[in-house]
Amino acid sequence: MDTLARWAAYLAIAGGAVMSVVVVIVAFAPNSAAWNVLFIAVALLGAATLGLYLRAGSAVGQLGRVSAWVSALGALGLVLVGAYAFATNQLDTSGTGNDPLLPLWLVTSLAWFLGALGFAGALIRGRALAPIGAWLVLAGAVVGLVVSVAGGSNPPPQVYLVFLLFGVGWILLGYAAMRQAPG
Repeated sequence: MDTLARWAAYLAIAGGAVMSVVVVIVAFAPNSAAWNVLFIAVALLGAATLGLYLRAGSAVGQLGRVSAWVSALGALGLVLVGAYAFATNQLDTSGTGNDPLLPLWLVTSLAWFLGALGFAGALIRGRALAPIGAWLVLAGAVVGLVVSVAGGSNPPPQVYLVFLLFGVGWILLGYAAMRQAPG
């Protein structure tokens, strides 16, 4: 676990950067294969959340601990579901709703996403790391979800650009963790 705490800053920066690049690509080429790269961002950010929790410790309290573990386990589950779907040729990006793995996608992605949101809230409350980064993670996620849902069943792809705030927030959190001594 010490290794994860030591690498957490780099994982957050890399995960935020990958998320940001994927968001930009998908916003302008929604049918591209960039969606598949999102699994890398999820894995990096899930590990970063747990590592940042290990670094922040008691500053983020019980909410931070539970959220970090929920995010990390949700990320692991999402990556495993994605790997299974890819291996069994069940990876369905058509959006028709005929995906037999849909319940697993929903549970794992919600766990990862809500865990990340809870952890960002715990960082803000505990005044740990960079509050601006945590606020950007929260704002990007919440505004992105609201705008996506408000866009109906087929929102314009440029709506996804709001999620850039989420990725940039993680980059800032990673940078703040790099500049701070662990523990």
